[in-house]
Amino acid sequence: MATIAMKHKYIVKELVGATKLGESYVILDPQNSITLGSIDEEAGMVQSIARAFLDKAFLSAKLTMRDPQGAPVLDISRPAALTKSVFTVRGADGKVLCLLKQRFSMLSPGIVVEDGNGQQLGVINGGWRFRNFQFKDNNGNPVATIRHKSEGFLKELLTSADTYEVDIHADTSMNLISLAATVCIDFIYHED
Repeated sequence: MATIAMKHKYIVKELVGATKLGESYVILDPQNSITLGSIDEEAGMVQSIARAFLDKAFLSAKLTMRDPQGAPVLDISRPAALTKSVFTVRGADGKVLCLLKQRFSMLSPGIVVEDGNGQQLGVINGGWRFRNFQFKDNNGNPVATIRHKSEGFLKELLTSADTYEVDIHADTSMNLISLAATVCIDFIYHED
C-alpha cells in the first residue's frame, strides 16, 4: 500500500479486453512505468449477462484496488441506480473512507466527496467536455487534478478503454481517495 499512497503523480489506465467480465485498471508511476497497483471489478455471471441487456449505469459495481503483491487496499462499490451514482470507498479494514456522490449538471459535472458520517470533504468539478476534473477541499484548496488523456482517434473510436493522469497537489492523505475518484469518473462519465 505504501508504494501506491506515497506518489504525487499517477497514470490510471483502463485495460482493453473484449472477453473480460468486468473493468480492469492498472495504476502506473508515470516516471518509470512501474506498476503501483491494479483495480479490478468483481462481476459474476448474472452481472455479465445483465450487461448484455442493460446499460452499466443501471447495474451495481464492486471493484477492488490491490497493491503489486495482490493485497487489497480499497474496495469501491456502487449499488444499482436509475439516476445519480453513489460510490462507497472502504479501506482494507472495511472502514468507510468516503462516499463519492454524483452531482447532476449539464455544464459542470461534479462529484461531492463525503466522509463516512456524511460530512463533506470536498468537491470534484469537471468541465463540460468531461476531460478535466479538479478535486478541491472545503476551503477551495486543490487536492488533485484528474485529466482524461486522449490516446488517439482510432483507440477512442474502437475501444472504451480510457487513460487518466492524476496529479496530487496536497499531502498524500487523499491519494487513495483521488485514485478511487478517478475510477468513479470513468464509470460515471466515460463508460457508455
